[in-house]
Amino acid sequence: MRLEGTLDAFSLPDIFQLLSFTKKTGTLHLRRDGAHGIVHMRAGSVTGGRADVTRQELGRRLLGTGLLDDEVLAAAAEELAADPTLSLAQLLAEKGRLAVDTVRTLAAEQATDAVFSLLRWPDGEFAFVVDEPDLDDLGAQVPVEEVVAEGLRRITAWEQLVEALPAPDAVVAVHAAPEGEPVLSREEWALLSLVDGRRTVADLVALAGRGEYAVVSELAGLVRRGLLVVQPVPEDRLLQRQKLLAALEGSPVDDAAEPAARTAAEPAARTAPPLPPAQSAGLPAPAAPSPRQPVQPQRPEPFTPPRRPEHDQPAPAMARASAAVPGGPHTPGAAVHGAVHGATALAPETSGPPAIERDPSVNKSLLLRLIAGVRGL
Repeated sequence: MRLEGTLDAFSLPDIFQLLSFTKKTGTLHLRRDGAHGIVHMRAGSVTGGRADVTRQELGRRLLGTGLLDDEVLAAAAEELAADPTLSLAQLLAEKGRLAVDTVRTLAAEQATDAVFSLLRWPDGEFAFVVDEPDLDDLGAQVPVEEVVAEGLRRITAWEQLVEALPAPDAVVAVHAAPEGEPVLSREEWALLSLVDGRRTVADLVALAGRGEYAVVSELAGLVRRGLLVVQPVPEDRLLQRQKLLAALEGSPVDDAAEPAARTAAEPAARTAPPLPPAQSAGLPAPAAPSPRQPVQPQRPEPFTPPRRPEHDQPAPAMARASAAVPGGPHTPGAAVHGAVHGATALAPETSGPPAIERDPSVNKSLLLRLIAGVRGL
């Protein structure tokens, strides 16, 4: 027999009542948005359950008691890795030599927590598989009426708990100076030892292994008594830095934009830079704003080449005699006419009139002094 349907047609309390009335044995599966929970039943009574089949919820609850050491956990994990069909809860209870009554009580609490979590599902699908075995069966057996009544009672009290702890990702920290003398129970002390100012409510629920309702109830009680304080969710430090830089640059960061979306758009922006708004609309681009820093001046234009004469002229004797200056490549050592001695230019000795004397408009003395100055440099 296979009973299946949707939770909008049959509520979960009605399904439990039907299974209890007909004394069914098997497993009730519930699925919603990728989540998968199960409730095991035997002869119409609840024997176990998990709100998330991907987690070892009963094994976590056994470890949360503090009655098992690391050696027991390591041995159970090694045996479970060799044979995945075994039950972690049964291995822990067997290797840890836990009392039968303790194990049954913990299994009943786990089943009650699972039903409470599943009762809060607003919609989903269900399917009951007859005679499907319960691997984590530790001998617990709770009437359906008690499980459902406790679940509905917790749902009513859950609204008040949410007021003290607004969200599962809220971070709680120990109050440095509480009022009065703090008095803690054993369970509260164990929970308080897990609070480090960085862990969220969801982290504490997973670490405590005692069920969501029990952990949240104790956290809310500690907050009301002033022993714990709720801190705001810390913002990403990288995003804070980006906002600070954007404020300095005059371009605020869009808070609604996801960081992943901005990261994915960066390669495309580098390969194909977007056009300015004016160019993308087909309008002429606006004039570029004046730079804030002074622009480095361009290099000056090279000197104009020397003017070549229109008619060929014979080389002056001065040019022929320049090779004979002291230190020259031809006849070093001897002083010749046309050389420079200090700041005085010596007149060259030529066989005929020099080229500069052919043009009466040329000042011979001024020209020689200019040549001497250039050579002195």
